[in-house]
Amino acid sequence: MTPALIRIGLTARQRECLELIERHQAKHRQTPSRRELAAMLGLKSPGRVVELLRGLQERGWITFLPRRARSITLLTEPTPRTGGYDLGLALDAALRRYCTDTGEKPEDVVADAVALFLDQADGQVAA
Repeated sequence: MTPALIRIGLTARQRECLELIERHQAKHRQTPSRRELAAMLGLKSPGRVVELLRGLQERGWITFLPRRARSITLLTEPTPRTGGYDLGLALDAALRRYCTDTGEKPEDVVADAVALFLDQADGQVAA
């Protein structure tokens, strides 16, 4: 079983939206409509959903056609743009064990580690 991709650069709401799309597609064999997605997210109109979808598209997680029903396509190839870095099996296993022990999300730990590394590389003290 392939571990889930680490989702760097997504807001909590974008992550929630992406996970709902994935679950809906797994269960129904099609992606949700914008109205269905709005209902799943507890939103009154699909307008905010379009903003979330645009954000996911900009980050390389999905593609979709505006004004087309059920046109969301999940992009499955991990790329640095999506935060789908290949950490290697040992490092990935260690990261997931650490997250299980601490209750942190893998993407948050990786983002913190990268920020710390970049701060130190610039000769600054990490915040």
